[in-house]
Amino acid sequence: MARILVIDDHEQIRTIIQLLLTGDGHTVDIAEDGRIGLKMAREFDYQLVITDIMMPNQDGLEVVSKLKRTIPGIGIIVITGGGPRVDITDLTETARLLGADSVLMKALDFELLRAVTAEVLTAYGYR
Repeated sequence: MARILVIDDHEQIRTIIQLLLTGDGHTVDIAEDGRIGLKMAREFDYQLVITDIMMPNQDGLEVVSKLKRTIPGIGIIVITGGGPRVDITDLTETARLLGADSVLMKALDFELLRAVTAEVLTAYGYR
C-alpha cells in the first residue's frame, strides 16, 4: 500500500479522506495548508499527494508546481470547489498543465476518489 499526503484547509475534508484511504490500507498523513504540506513532502517519502487548490499560505497550484519540479515520480490529485471569483475550468486546466494527474470537484464523490487514487498509484507503479 502507499503513503499518501492530504493537503486541505478544511479539517473535515482532511479527516474524511484520511479515514477513507486508511480503510483501504494506505498510510495517510494530513496537512492544513500548502506550506506545511510541501515541508512534509520533502521530509517523508509519499507516493501520492491529494491537494486542494484554494488554501491560505500557499495554494494548491503552487504545491503541484513545486512537487513536480522537486519530487519526480510523485502522483498528484487535485481537489477543488473553486471560489467566488474563480473560474473552475481555468483552475482545472492550470492544475493539469502544472502536472496534476487528476482533478476532482468538491463535493467529493468518495468512491470516485478511491478509484482515482488507485488509478494514479498504479500509473506510478504503486498499489
